[in-house]
Amino acid sequence: MGIMLESILGDGLIFEEVLPVSWTPGPLADGLILSRLNADNHQLLGAESSLDEVRVHEALKDESAALLHELQRLEYKVNILLRLTAELSLRSSGLPAAQRVRMSSQAMEWFADHHAPEGILKDVPSGATGTVAIYINPALPQPLKISCVVSGQRIIEETRSTQLRFVGLSDAVVDMLEKLIFRHHRRLVAGARLAAS
Repeated sequence: MGIMLESILGDGLIFEEVLPVSWTPGPLADGLILSRLNADNHQLLGAESSLDEVRVHEALKDESAALLHELQRLEYKVNILLRLTAELSLRSSGLPAAQRVRMSSQAMEWFADHHAPEGILKDVPSGATGTVAIYINPALPQPLKISCVVSGQRIIEETRSTQLRFVGLSDAVVDMLEKLIFRHHRRLVAGARLAAS
């Protein structure tokens, strides 16, 4: 049965979405590999944040510091796009299948068809380790790669639920994940208000 979902994800805001996600079994990342994962995840979350925050009107209000800030953000985006273009040119296969996920800054639960032939954790025991890749934004075809431990699995009707506890995330990445989850929650609330009016 595994650890209950609430204790895995915590009691804060939860990011729930259908996203391309994949699992690679292996040892927990440490040392230089973990440092590289954290640096890459931090850069990707920064890119995702910059795509979400358009402030051109603010730059036009004050053409001094605000304009300089906007130009710095644009330069950052160009650098990210160059990196992504290079990575895409090397990519030969498509994205993994999209699956429903629920995620906090500490853990995630991954839901998939119990009979799915590939791409999900099947019969993986609690305590197994590996890396989960989560494509958080379709505009950024580079995944978050997070070292994690399988905390449990359960089958609910025809759906397999796998609980993964993140391991080794830097404080900066945890902070940016929390901000991503907050922005996602804010968009859902705004969408609900728009639909209600």
